[in-house]
Amino acid sequence: MTLHLTRQGATLRLRQGRLLLEEEGVEMGSFPARQVRRVAVWGNVRLSTPALVFLLRQGAPVFFLSLEGFLYGVAGAFPDPHPGHLRAQFGAEALPLARAFVVGKLRSALALLLRHGLPEAEEVAQALARAGEARRLSSLRGAEGEGSRAYFQGLGRLLAAQGFGGRARRPPRDPVNAALSYGYALLLGRVLVAVRLAGLHPEVGFLHAEGRRSPALALDLMEEFRVPAVDQVVLSAFRRGYLTSAHAEARNGGVYLNEEGRRRLIEQVEKRLLEGVAHPLGFRKPLGELIELQAQRLKAALLGRGPYTPFYLWR
Repeated sequence: MTLHLTRQGATLRLRQGRLLLEEEGVEMGSFPARQVRRVAVWGNVRLSTPALVFLLRQGAPVFFLSLEGFLYGVAGAFPDPHPGHLRAQFGAEALPLARAFVVGKLRSALALLLRHGLPEAEEVAQALARAGEARRLSSLRGAEGEGSRAYFQGLGRLLAAQGFGGRARRPPRDPVNAALSYGYALLLGRVLVAVRLAGLHPEVGFLHAEGRRSPALALDLMEEFRVPAVDQVVLSAFRRGYLTSAHAEARNGGVYLNEEGRRRLIEQVEKRLLEGVAHPLGFRKPLGELIELQAQRLKAALLGRGPYTPFYLWR
């Protein structure tokens, strides 16, 4: 069970084996504590010390996020990165792994555009070919940028009625961009935990630039899952009217999901992570488990136990 705490001013407490969400002394929700696998704290929600300690001892990570969709960090009883894994990360050649992340992302983007018969699929296919042939990180990043721009232009055809004309992040300028940013924050938290549980250092990446407190490796691996875990969810939710402009509001110079919009998107993303998805290697697992599996496969590749195959939508 994943708990998403979005009620502003509420407090999560531990009492007699249950996690209780209270607001001004009034119980708003009650959950069996041992069934909670992870907790996402959105905005101004508090956790009592006993509740936090219980979650840490149970191995349930706690994500702290802003209402706008910024991941502040994750609390969890994670093992320190293994020294051998660190040496492998620092010694690995960046280009082959960076290429795998980009190829995985663009293959999924291409599959989505082809399903909808969009002309931008040709541009994404060309960018994918350039990424596969790139001999420098700068060329690879250029191909990724070109493919992403064409991909979001294609999505703009499907979401024109919602005012979406392309990706705008800081700040989001329409409800679709608001939902994408919020969904990516959810996804980053899941990938970050998978990387930590694999014993890898989240700040030692290959595609994204390393920086102080920047989870470069988690951002790298996240590229493979943006389309299947978030983009497909957002596209479907807006096209069938489950999310609309009524679920967003303008504030702080941008457009952000309101409380009901956040609740609806969280529900849909969590549902998607439980759905079985086919891996390119021929097996099928829930999407959330595939995130953890890819982190483990990445570790194996770094330790020289076999090539790394990116995840992507292929049927």
